[in-house]
Amino acid sequence: MASGFGHYSWAIIVGVVALLAFVLYRRGKRLIGHQRFNERRTFVRTLVFGVLILFVLASYVRRPDPVLGYGSAAVGFVLGVIIALLALRFTQMGRDDDGVWYVPNLYLGIGLIALLVARYVYEYFVVFPQMQKQATVAAKAANHPGNMHISVASQPILHAVLFIVLGYYLVYYIGILMRARGMESGPAGGE
Repeated sequence: MASGFGHYSWAIIVGVVALLAFVLYRRGKRLIGHQRFNERRTFVRTLVFGVLILFVLASYVRRPDPVLGYGSAAVGFVLGVIIALLALRFTQMGRDDDGVWYVPNLYLGIGLIALLVARYVYEYFVVFPQMQKQATVAAKAANHPGNMHISVASQPILHAVLFIVLGYYLVYYIGILMRARGMESGPAGGE
């Protein structure tokens, strides 16, 4: 085999696929099922996504084409906000004796999982082979592989998808916080 892992390459691939499936299953449970509202956890998630957005945007300053990075981030963020507002509209919320609960929309949750899977598939089957080809060409041209600078940074689709997800979660969690705070003081029952 061309791989450096010898006869273990299939075992490694199966292990990575199993790990990815487990991660997607855990993420799917959080996106689709009945959720008990925890204000502190939701606030921390909101804060983390906000800070993460700022850090990623700050990293674009050093890119060779920052306008492309900011443009793809803006498009992705706007799409993420639209999806989050739609998701909030279809999220069921209620209050019972144990506190506030919510159920995210099943179809939007499945769609977000599909988007994440599509992003990983795109990276693996499109971006990484392109990077390998560019690296090989650059290594042959320069005759020294240490001189090449090939990265995922020049992939606007990946940045847009990243900001769809970041924008979605930021706005969705802000919306959940606002709706839940209004329900915590109200009488118990469903919405």
